[in-house]
Amino acid sequence: MSKFWVIFKKEYSQVVKKKSFIISILLTPIFMGGIMVVPALLANKKSTTAEKIVVVDQSQMGVGQKFVEEISEYKLEETEDNYYDVKELFTVLASDSARFAQVIDSLRNAIVEKELKYFLVIKPEAHMVDSNLYMVTNSDNFTSIKRFEYHLSQILSGIRLEQSNVNLGVDSVLEITRRIDLRTKDALGESIPFEIKYFGALILVMMMFSMVVGFGSLCMRTVIEEKNSRIMEVLVSSVSPFQLMLGKIFGLGAATFTQVSVWILMGSLLYTQRAFFDLDPSIDRLLFNPVIVIFFVLFLTTGYLLYSTAFAFIGSIVNNEKEAQGFIFPITMMLMLPVILGISVVQDPNSTMATVLSMTPFIGPSMMMMRVVFVAPTVTEYSLFSGIVGEATLALIVVILTTIFMIWLTAKIFRIGILMYGKRPNLPEILKWIRY
Repeated sequence: MSKFWVIFKKEYSQVVKKKSFIISILLTPIFMGGIMVVPALLANKKSTTAEKIVVVDQSQMGVGQKFVEEISEYKLEETEDNYYDVKELFTVLASDSARFAQVIDSLRNAIVEKELKYFLVIKPEAHMVDSNLYMVTNSDNFTSIKRFEYHLSQILSGIRLEQSNVNLGVDSVLEITRRIDLRTKDALGESIPFEIKYFGALILVMMMFSMVVGFGSLCMRTVIEEKNSRIMEVLVSSVSPFQLMLGKIFGLGAATFTQVSVWILMGSLLYTQRAFFDLDPSIDRLLFNPVIVIFFVLFLTTGYLLYSTAFAFIGSIVNNEKEAQGFIFPITMMLMLPVILGISVVQDPNSTMATVLSMTPFIGPSMMMMRVVFVAPTVTEYSLFSGIVGEATLALIVVILTTIFMIWLTAKIFRIGILMYGKRPNLPEILKWIRY
């Protein structure tokens, strides 16, 4: 056991004494937080310049004029200038096809030359046929497009109502048939916006991904380097291959745990000063939920041990990093699978598919973490044997058992593979090593 601790301390000290380790402790949470904060800031960023628009109206029902009047209500930030600069309102007769074609061609050129951002075409019978109304733009500004859709819907609905036999005023009918804004609350009577939960889950999963891949691949590289430099032969003359393997895995794992501990400490300090930072209460409920924090540490630790064992396995059977790339890709894909399937899983985190995937050993840690982030803040009471806590505990047990099996399997191969040079072993040879 004393030899194990020698390897453990060596691997641990080599990592934590590097400047890159200190820098990653500070930069990783800043980078991950930026992934969540920056998109929100950009989405809420107010434009300081007016967006130029032209309207071409063939309806002969005044749709274009009404539209121009309604969008004039939008103003630029901290000014009284119009948000939408209507450069021209063309009223073209339906019979004047030559004039219409000429106007459309000139406007398309203006779009290409960036002299114009949008032009709206309102053809005859636009209130009856949706395809007779369209917008031309090279921009995907969904905020503006949604605004245009809303006002045009109101105008055209009004025209349809005026032409019907409804014995009510247009405004009254529109008020009666207005759309509602359906708010959602969880079982606690509160609400965490979907985007906060999704980006919060994404941040935690990406942190797990970066640390598992980073420290796991470091374990693999050290095995390959020591194997090629023949240092491995000296090491195994004084320590058993099993102790050597565990010392490397747990030494780098301790470095991982140190990094996470510092992040938890930083998060705790942020929590005590949350009033100063004016954090959204929903972020408070998400990032500082004890169930989320505890399972993040547990799944990160067990996930690291599981994958680093796999990386040690790879390092023992290959001769260089180029050969290892083919083995790393499947591992990377298993870690990224929750991100790929995430948008489907988070819409129904308690579905059969989500539950089964979160119980699958190699993708369980990150997939279950996404489920915990979405479900835990909405739970009224926790039970170790039921609900999300019970399922997460079961998934943790599955990962631990898989890790023990992987350590046993890797130890069988590691003791022979680290001393094999030249040709990479094939599958039958690896199976023989296991039986030895």
